[in-house]
Amino acid sequence: MTLKRILSVAVTATALILGGPPVRRLRCGGGRSGQFTPSNEFDGAPCWVTKSGHCIDKEGEKAKFVYGVGSVAGTRNTGLARDAALGRARTDIARSLQTRVAAMLKDYQATTTGARDFGKAAADEQHIVDVAKQITDLNVSGTEMVDSWISKTGTFWALARLDVDGFKDTVRRMSELDEAVREAVVQRADKAFSELDWELDANRSK
Repeated sequence: MTLKRILSVAVTATALILGGPPVRRLRCGGGRSGQFTPSNEFDGAPCWVTKSGHCIDKEGEKAKFVYGVGSVAGTRNTGLARDAALGRARTDIARSLQTRVAAMLKDYQATTTGARDFGKAAADEQHIVDVAKQITDLNVSGTEMVDSWISKTGTFWALARLDVDGFKDTVRRMSELDEAVREAVVQRADKAFSELDWELDANRSK
């Protein structure tokens, strides 16, 4: 038996005695195939992970939805990761949506002379903030997760979507708000959502 063969048998026997598998010898000058590197983490990722949720829209649908993207790493519990990522996707939408709704209310206050009760209350900035948060919370809680993906590092990604028409319907049903206020928000929704989409997409590209 050659010296090389003797050494190979000795290494294998030692590994078995210690309770581990035989040691694999790697070829010099290169790693094992399929080895993870940061550059290939997003290989096979859906377009919305690195771009915008609108990449999944069909022709003419861009103005109909607002998307939010969230991710979470560090847990092997898929259910927990899913809920956390969806929560962050909804936060992605809510963060700018509340600001946008507040802007709609301020615009209504500034351009409408017949905003009787609301017009008086809206002089208080806090009232506008409260109403905007109320509208935002009610709508964001109803957003749906339309896609998900797990990266090579185990990061769970979620895509949430808010339907613009659904937003309008929800606002119309908010009987606790003055009818004129509800209609003002609905009328300004399309323009506001279009601007919000641009803002969210711009933030993700940074």
